[in-house]
Amino acid sequence: MLTGPSFIPDKMTYAVILCHGYGSNGDDLMGLVPYLKHFLPQTGFFCPNAPTPMMYNGYEWFSLSDYTTAPEFVSTDYLDTLVKRCEKPAKLLADYINMIKNTYNVADENIILMGFSQGGLLALYTGLTAPYTIGGLIGCSAVPIVFEKVLPVQNISKNIPVLLTHGEADTVVPPYGMDLNVHQLAKIGITPTTFLSSNLGHGIDEACLQHIIPFIQSCFKD
Repeated sequence: MLTGPSFIPDKMTYAVILCHGYGSNGDDLMGLVPYLKHFLPQTGFFCPNAPTPMMYNGYEWFSLSDYTTAPEFVSTDYLDTLVKRCEKPAKLLADYINMIKNTYNVADENIILMGFSQGGLLALYTGLTAPYTIGGLIGCSAVPIVFEKVLPVQNISKNIPVLLTHGEADTVVPPYGMDLNVHQLAKIGITPTTFLSSNLGHGIDEACLQHIIPFIQSCFKD
């Protein structure tokens, strides 16, 4: 079972699960929680560590040793490879979501899955393939998902609200990564809300949060 830091309010109706990027850990995204919880009362925040330890207290959801921002990045064959690598951690993440549902009695539609970079791809993959339909998905500077050989379009039958944010100056996952995600999600009938933050590199800034918070609020059911 995945483990990591969390914030549990006195009364919890909603849950946001945040998946960190490659080589980071749950404490990194936990840094957003003091800001988020002010606007999202009755919301628990969960920041699991990825299953594979790395150096300097970092973790990875799957290997990115062959990752490149060169033109090969847009190759569907390579992106298919990354989607394939999501299968095992996605099962762990789905089990983690089940634990939250069962422990805190949170309804599927009151759960948001949010991920950054590598965690963004994992969030999209998990939310679209899990045996239940959660309330919404957020990909921040997300590595693109593709619906090709590994994850064909016909295997996806969900229509989940999706928000994508990205930095205009991102050199790790270039901004056209968001365009690729938009194009791929269109194949399964999803039109995501998007936001491109000016002068932002590979990260999440206040401008992104100003789009993330109302998106989450709109997804949660009273």
